[in-house]
Amino acid sequence: MKHKELALLNAISPLSKKVKNQVWCNIADNLGLGLKGKVKKILRLWHTLFLLIPIIIFTSLAPNANTILSASDTGWEVTLENQQLSIKAVNPMVVNKDEVCVLWIKKGGQIFKVTELPNNGVKNIILGKIMLANFKHAMVIISVENKAHIIMPKKIEYTKRL
Repeated sequence: MKHKELALLNAISPLSKKVKNQVWCNIADNLGLGLKGKVKKILRLWHTLFLLIPIIIFTSLAPNANTILSASDTGWEVTLENQQLSIKAVNPMVVNKDEVCVLWIKKGGQIFKVTELPNNGVKNIILGKIMLANFKHAMVIISVENKAHIIMPKKIEYTKRL
């Protein structure tokens, strides 16, 4: 017995060796000092690592896609991942037969035509490095244009700053 209080308790009410060992094992386990406590701590650590590692892996492998336009705002879901611009027609704007919706970007006073927006399905475009650089902090514009004369946005329907 190492502690005076425990020695006094043992003198008042002596315990058998088997019971003493069981009490000390229980105390050590509750304090995390015994073998069982150390094993439990190691298992908890491994359990935590086992749960965190997949989260870290899947977070790092998750696609690095930026949503440019949301379908709830425009009718098209537009995402940019690396150099690929993906445009999905969810609920596109209805236009006349001779008109088309066009996606533009405006940066530094210059306006660039990106593409005509699809009426249905998905349209994927690979952007060049110059066009990709223009997307950073640009203004996105959707306009309705005459199919025969698409030069600059005339009838602007939507704008958003990236």
